[in-house]
Amino acid sequence: MGFSSGGYNFELAALSKKATRGKTTSDTFVYVGTNGGSVDPAGAADAVLSYYRATQRDLIPFLQVDGEYINDKHALVTASINKTKLDPVSFNTTGASTHLNQSLFTRGIYAAPGKIAPNYRGAIGVSDSGVSGVDVTVPAFEFSVRKKFEFVSTEYLLAMVAMTGRVNSTSWSIFAPGEALFLGGEGGEDEQNWVDVTYHFAARPNEANLRVGNINGVAKRGWDYLWVKHGEEVVGDRVLQVPEAAYVEQVYPEANFNALGIE
Repeated sequence: MGFSSGGYNFELAALSKKATRGKTTSDTFVYVGTNGGSVDPAGAADAVLSYYRATQRDLIPFLQVDGEYINDKHALVTASINKTKLDPVSFNTTGASTHLNQSLFTRGIYAAPGKIAPNYRGAIGVSDSGVSGVDVTVPAFEFSVRKKFEFVSTEYLLAMVAMTGRVNSTSWSIFAPGEALFLGGEGGEDEQNWVDVTYHFAARPNEANLRVGNINGVAKRGWDYLWVKHGEEVVGDRVLQVPEAAYVEQVYPEANFNALGIE
């Protein structure tokens, strides 16, 4: 495989492809660069970096490029793509609280002697003024992932900022699109001058076939918000508050979490 960039022509060095797999995955490519004159290893490395920026920009956060001198006419450039597998360093499965104004199912309706108990079709806390609902615990998985870098660019930090408060737009790690929420991260240099970054996430499962009152087949992604509009229905001499429509709202923007370099 050959390419040109920054005034250099590059050819993949023979037997140069390397790959390692484990907690950290690494793919390495070695190129021989020429420019028809006297080569500069730093200039050749910059040319390869520019090529990746133009053709595979999503790899930039975890790409390392090094240039070496072979002779006056040739430079050796190594491009290493290093990713860390998602391996939580802390986690919490105590769930999250959400407000519901509809139950999953009404298990029983019991009337006082001589009275009739209306069927509100799962609406909770019904009064003449509306539906008050109830706060419940729902599944939620909060976890943190730690990764060390030799160097973190301002471009990468700004990408982290932009991704905070977003859900995954594509499948990422074990999560389907819409299930993971990036809560942000923090970090700093350690004693060896490596940049130590901790990423925080929360996850909720997608639901494909919810039932809301008499409404069936409601599809909701993990971090979407479901709300129910109640309407009045006359039954006998009573005006009841009953579910009339269900709405699934996207409240978090999406982002490609693969750009974080953890999977």
